[in-house]
Amino acid sequence: MYSVNIDPWKCSGCLECVDVCGPGALTEQRQNSTVLASLQNEFEFLSKTHNTPVRFWENATRPGGDAKRLILDHDNYYAMTGGHGACRGCGEVTAIRMLMATNRAIHEKKRMDHIRELEGLTEGLGAKMDRVPHDDNDPGRLERMRQTRRTLETRLYRFESGPTGRGPAGAAIANATGCSSVYASTFPNNPYTDPWVNSLFQDAVPVAKGIFEGLSASAVEDFRALRSAKLDLEDHYNPEIHDGFFRTFDWEQFSEEELGLLPAVISMGGDGATYDIGFGALSRLLVTATPIKVVVLNTGAYSNTGGQTSTASFTAQDSDLTRFGVAHIGKHEDRKELGLIAAFHPKVLVIQTNAALQGHFMKNVMEFLTYNASPALLDTYTTCQSEHGIADDAGSRRAGLAVESRMSPVFVHDPRRGDTLAERFSLDGNPDIGKDWTMTTLEYLDDNGQARLKEIPFTPADFALHEGRFKKHFHAAGGSDDLVPVNKYIELRVEERHDKTPFVWSTDADRKLVRLAVSTAIVDLTEERRRNWRMLEYLSGLHVDRMQESHHQELEQWQQRYQQSNTDRENSIDSIARGMAELASTSGAPASSGTQALPLSEITTTLGGTALSEVGAGGGDSVLVEITEDDMATCTNCKTCYQDLSELFEKTKIMVDGAPREVGRVIPGVLERTEITSELIQRASRVADDCDAEIIRFHRPN
Repeated sequence: MYSVNIDPWKCSGCLECVDVCGPGALTEQRQNSTVLASLQNEFEFLSKTHNTPVRFWENATRPGGDAKRLILDHDNYYAMTGGHGACRGCGEVTAIRMLMATNRAIHEKKRMDHIRELEGLTEGLGAKMDRVPHDDNDPGRLERMRQTRRTLETRLYRFESGPTGRGPAGAAIANATGCSSVYASTFPNNPYTDPWVNSLFQDAVPVAKGIFEGLSASAVEDFRALRSAKLDLEDHYNPEIHDGFFRTFDWEQFSEEELGLLPAVISMGGDGATYDIGFGALSRLLVTATPIKVVVLNTGAYSNTGGQTSTASFTAQDSDLTRFGVAHIGKHEDRKELGLIAAFHPKVLVIQTNAALQGHFMKNVMEFLTYNASPALLDTYTTCQSEHGIADDAGSRRAGLAVESRMSPVFVHDPRRGDTLAERFSLDGNPDIGKDWTMTTLEYLDDNGQARLKEIPFTPADFALHEGRFKKHFHAAGGSDDLVPVNKYIELRVEERHDKTPFVWSTDADRKLVRLAVSTAIVDLTEERRRNWRMLEYLSGLHVDRMQESHHQELEQWQQRYQQSNTDRENSIDSIARGMAELASTSGAPASSGTQALPLSEITTTLGGTALSEVGAGGGDSVLVEITEDDMATCTNCKTCYQDLSELFEKTKIMVDGAPREVGRVIPGVLERTEITSELIQRASRVADDCDAEIIRFHRPN
């Protein structure tokens, strides 16, 4: 049985779940006493049922597993509880809940594995002590083993249950003052089940550093006992070597496995606390090896104190201090790219992500939480309904569009992937990598009142059009204006822009197509976001890939020309031979006699031609994945295909029964230009299995 129920004690009525889950899954309903009682009874019944069977989520935290499934575990879902005081639809709380659920899943698996390890070590030491002979070179061995066993037994108690009955905490959070601290401590509730402390606005990172130092110092004795137990069980403990080593043993000598057994120490704050006033402390941390997890809840504004702009705010963005009056164009500086700054510190793992891309978010959050070679930075785009000027239910939708429009691209910088930037940077999760803009479709009514779709480039200007913070930058274009789409306008030189007006397409109240002129500030925003996107493409090695692809195509062209030349030469020789034979047969003379040049109409030399037109078209008749046109109409837009495998799938809109519908599809022609690797085959198979509508047809290559 599969059931979905709403927790009526925590629902704030934002209706984002209705928007995210898609048509038919959930419906909105006005609350009254009867509805509330029904929801409470249903949820209480569900809470008393058994947990989701392990087979549905046990692989969620393993490499290649479906990370989204870990929420199916009741205990992971309730890694945060007690409610919160955030605004309706707040993007921050969604990101935090997913973060803490993932951490709980990771920590719980490590806890159970460590319990088994401790049980084995304590049993082994007990059996070993009964037969340890006296050793003049190590006279204190037996007492050392007794003390080691006592330490491990105490640790086993703490991991099995401990004072709380739940084992040790999986995280410790230092929360900078801001929205995330206010809604997390609305008296008398705190939604965290792990230790949490509120620090000053600027010092969450130093507080987290202090917490880590304290936790690691308290773990020294336990990890010394773990290592001593393993050495004594293997008769490898040497007092002359190990006594001195353990005397100065600290966290800098902890192994990766030992660091992984510590609670995740998280510094949490908004962009104001991290990009601005706390930036100096963060920079100092990033040059160390301290494995602090820094979470940036990036709304691009000081949401808690009135919506002032921060260095994370976008060009042209309004704030409460400049919202009134048309003379002020909004923020005029370019946005600070904290992720890129952090990526150029030694060994720092950087993840810029977005909770709307659930697969990308959950998969990379697992990497973030388990990375212990150095600090890790998670910068997640989070919507603020009041300051962005969007609806309560629009958080996930607008966050996804921020990625598609290049306003906030996702990327990962992982130092473990190689020595070059191209190896370390990954842009997976962004649509249409290699192009400035992805395409979107605009719904409108034609002159006959029929619904139509218009395909347009989706630029930052198109994104900004639908948020209140950019509202004053758009106005109706005059009929006499020399109008140019903004994506083409920014391609013009400065002198070519004279007397031209950039615009974006939109619809009016009657859903008719209209053109809206944009301000110079929005033009600056569009150009700046394009520069940022092109820089990310460069850092990820796309320029190298393009050079290699161009070189490969050039080689193929020369190979085609060479083969065609050989073919044409052989055809010419055959034609000459046939002509000479025909001449000999008609004249009666030997075929080899005479040197007269004859016109031979059969000789053709088409060097290039058809051969060149097919270069780069791809080959083979195998189709890895496909979605038929008929099946597209039944797509539920679960987002799995184009979020988890954007190399092959994309989001589009089609007309179904006279109404537009958002669906996923295979990118036209993509399979002809894509190298089919074993990794791609594995990912395609998993996406086909996870498709909610079961319309992706996967064909495994022979």
